[in-house]
Amino acid sequence: MSRRVRLTITTALAAILVMGCAPQAELSFDTLDSPAVTSSPNEQSAPPMEEAPIVQVAADVAEPDTTSALIEQTFAKLISGWSSCFHEPTRCDLSRITAAKSPERTRLADSLAFYAAEQLSTRPGEGDLEWGIESLTITSADRARVITCEYDTRIFFDTSMSETELGDIIFDATVWTRRVEWTLAKSDDTWKLSSRRIDRRSPAVRFCAP
Repeated sequence: MSRRVRLTITTALAAILVMGCAPQAELSFDTLDSPAVTSSPNEQSAPPMEEAPIVQVAADVAEPDTTSALIEQTFAKLISGWSSCFHEPTRCDLSRITAAKSPERTRLADSLAFYAAEQLSTRPGEGDLEWGIESLTITSADRARVITCEYDTRIFFDTSMSETELGDIIFDATVWTRRVEWTLAKSDDTWKLSSRRIDRRSPAVRFCAP
């Protein structure tokens, strides 16, 4: 082999060795399962939102129930007038305390007529009708229900002998404890007694206190 041929072969081998040792370029392939993600300069992530400050709002204070308060005040006058009717049964003005055509007007009229016929009556200062409201419910715009506890120490006198030496005689001094359901009716902006129902009563046990 000639010198020239050996030189050519040596040069070729050196070139092959140099190319084999050079780093190869890294190839990458996009696939359908992993699409390339690009973002527009106008689609930048928004800055984190600041938390709104916590504001505590005080609960509204309920306005006084003026209707209930009015009924309570009116009922106090009505039951006082109702009790006073028994001082002079023949002179009680039922229209001032009872609703027209109501069950209580009929019942009270019959009761007072009986006491008048039997000459029975109470006296101011001789016992009393103590009462207290246990509950008050406004059932409609013109109806209300009042539950009361009553402690009745009124004394009923027989006045048929008042003109004699015997004078008035105690007819009934029973002390009653009662729970009563009253119904009030409103007419012409005025509340009046409509009905009365005794739920419980006892001459011995004071089961409630006004």
